[in-house]
Amino acid sequence: MPLSAVIYTSNAAFSSLKDAVRRRCAGLAVKPYTFSFAHKVQTGAVRVRATELIRGVLMPALREMVERGEAALASSGDREVREATYEDMIEDADRTTRVATIRFASPTIVEVEGKHVPFPVIHAIFAGYRKIWAAFSPVALTSATESLEHVHVTDFRISCAAGPYGAGAEGWVTLEMERGRTEQEIAFFNTLVDFAFYCGTGAHTDDGLGQTTRMEGRKRPC
Repeated sequence: MPLSAVIYTSNAAFSSLKDAVRRRCAGLAVKPYTFSFAHKVQTGAVRVRATELIRGVLMPALREMVERGEAALASSGDREVREATYEDMIEDADRTTRVATIRFASPTIVEVEGKHVPFPVIHAIFAGYRKIWAAFSPVALTSATESLEHVHVTDFRISCAAGPYGAGAEGWVTLEMERGRTEQEIAFFNTLVDFAFYCGTGAHTDDGLGQTTRMEGRKRPC
């Protein structure tokens, strides 16, 4: 079950957590978790968003950190603290709204024909979402992937941002599915957009890159 948690901790404790999770998941072709960058807050601690795509990958370790006094978990009132089952994401997906704006909150690098590209190429990012969904979800997405060929960029504001793996894209992009598509196709599109919040976009999402959110209420940004 995808889950997003926010912790307040130290850089040292966060580094130890990342090392432990990497060792546990070594050898997996698709990583079942993501981490944001560590952002320093006024108290001197760092704020980190961590997501797990299957139950038990991260949360037991986070709770142990809390018990040891090494971290504090943000409450459910934090806008980045969320959880949803794969089944619920399919069931709750919007079936009528054909427009979505996606924000890339940290440098984003995607793979296109075997090469890393510092720009959110649309077919590549959705291929990534589908691959991760297929790796961890107990329920398949039933709509044909060809329906995503009817999704086009209508607006964007992207800048180049430096990151630990070179240049990446930050900003937002507005996507629109063509008129005349079925409710099932629109729901498929929106399910993957919602899933991006948990799985991130592109490469190195386990190391802060590709943090992704849907920008609610901004269908046509200016």
